[in-house]
Amino acid sequence: MNNQTEFFSKNHNKLLNIAGWASNLAWLTLVLYIISTALVIFQDKANYQRMEAAMCSYQNGSDYWTTAKMDPVYYLVDIGSSMAKRLLDGFVYYIVLKGISLGLYMIIETDMNYREKENLGGEL
Repeated sequence: MNNQTEFFSKNHNKLLNIAGWASNLAWLTLVLYIISTALVIFQDKANYQRMEAAMCSYQNGSDYWTTAKMDPVYYLVDIGSSMAKRLLDGFVYYIVLKGISLGLYMIIETDMNYREKENLGGEL
């Protein structure tokens, strides 16, 4: 047990902690962005209702779904592009956080390999 405490210094433990947090945060970020992507439709509907209320044209009986049925290509492109952008943003954040995590793990492993080589070289 004493050998292992020598093997990992305080700086290694700090970097391991940060790398673990970055890895966990990457997964959390990806899940939250996927949920956020699914909620784009409801956000678009709420924006439509606010716009209708501000223009006082809600009296003619048009709601979100009937308007979407009248021009489906526009709504598919509009909502699809919003969803794709949000999903891409989440994927980019995921890749960045995973890269940070893997980079920190590589730094720790490289430092431990150099220490091991120094210890073996000094003993021989």
